[in-house]
Amino acid sequence: MAKRSTLQRCLVLLGLAAAVMTFAPAGKAGVLQVHEWGTCTALQDEHGDALPGINIDDEPLPPFCHNLCPWVLKSAGAFPRPMMKGAPERHPYVTLRLETPVLYFHPAAEETAPFTIDVHVKFHGGWLTEFYPQARPDAPGLGSDQFNFGPITPQTLGQLTWKGVTVGGEASGPPTAENVWLAPRDVRASSVTVPPQTDKDHASEAEKFLFYRGVANRPVPLRVSHDLEKNQLSIRGQCADVLHDEEPARISALWLVNIRRDGTVAWRALDPIKVTDDTSSVLASTSSRFAETEYSAAHLEAVRMTMHKALVADGLNPDEATAMLNTWRRAYFQSPGLRLFFLVPHAWTNGVLPLHLSRSAEVHRVMMGRIELISADQRQLLRKLASTPASDPEWMQKIPDSANARRFREGRSNFGDLGVKIPDDYQIYLDLGRFRNALVLAEQRVRQTPQLNEFINAYGLWAFQPQ
Repeated sequence: MAKRSTLQRCLVLLGLAAAVMTFAPAGKAGVLQVHEWGTCTALQDEHGDALPGINIDDEPLPPFCHNLCPWVLKSAGAFPRPMMKGAPERHPYVTLRLETPVLYFHPAAEETAPFTIDVHVKFHGGWLTEFYPQARPDAPGLGSDQFNFGPITPQTLGQLTWKGVTVGGEASGPPTAENVWLAPRDVRASSVTVPPQTDKDHASEAEKFLFYRGVANRPVPLRVSHDLEKNQLSIRGQCADVLHDEEPARISALWLVNIRRDGTVAWRALDPIKVTDDTSSVLASTSSRFAETEYSAAHLEAVRMTMHKALVADGLNPDEATAMLNTWRRAYFQSPGLRLFFLVPHAWTNGVLPLHLSRSAEVHRVMMGRIELISADQRQLLRKLASTPASDPEWMQKIPDSANARRFREGRSNFGDLGVKIPDDYQIYLDLGRFRNALVLAEQRVRQTPQLNEFINAYGLWAFQPQ
């Protein structure tokens, strides 16, 4: 048998430890435990400025999820797609995505009978646009149709309330094949059943967790600027509005990860930092470049394992941390790009996304921040797109009907072979990654070319303009 490398042996030992810990009891004597995980995402340019219009999603939720604008489900066609993540696509005020927060309930060890609880969450600066099971939403300024969308500002306060949630029992959620939904189910937690919440609800709904997500016009906790000449990243804090007079917020783990289109990965862990109300001081710096020898497809599992360890240390059960990472499998770990991951300070989560329960509980909230940075490859693609003649979108009408074609028209990235040749300019556009629309529009704002303008017009990539 071939000898294992030191890295391989470490990964095996970590995997065995996680497997053993997964079967540890979730509840404690006399204490209800509520565990939450989620992700907040931003796209920042080389100055550290957040780029708007990032409410794009290539992993749609199952159709049974509730959306505050149900007409969006009738949308069809590869372009233009008027709504994503519950808000108009390329919305100029959306600078933050709140992705897949889920709440798990672990009753006390001696509490065997089902019980009820009310759950209320607020979102400062954002709308909570999608959720399951049914809840009572409040999203000021969020219209019910595409012509009624008002602006979203840092003062916007979105809210969701689940009344009379029954925790316990054997209820299961609706059938689905979507990984983004199945991964969070693979956790040892009590089922939740929610009775009708509004006059429009006709029956109870059940699941393994409470789910919600949304969009916001507010900054993530960190700002990353990029010195292109020195290939140096500088990290500053930008969460003074939620710190007040408290102690500095500690970010216990950070990772810089670069994933190339060939699937190879390079990454490095950064030292913990403390964020204060000082937004000018550089808290950490690191090179934005990796040596060629640092890239390997095997490194993906290594970064997953170190993140798993940090998530558990921050309060999640091992199977919850595994579910979180599995939810990211394609969107974060297979999608090319340069990104900074970090554990969000608890002060930020509790200040921006306050959670209230109607009964006492031990609450562990673990949020991962993800800042998408514009890589050298993406800059090269943008320059190439800006000088490539725009194609005629008529080629889309020649795509034969197939499962791949339907996935393409749904806006998914992993659609496979379409049966027709994709034009050069559109392939460049696809290669830009998940936030391609925001990148193209940002490029147009600073470096317009006739080819770029024609491409945007041909494929309907204009930014949404609120009424």
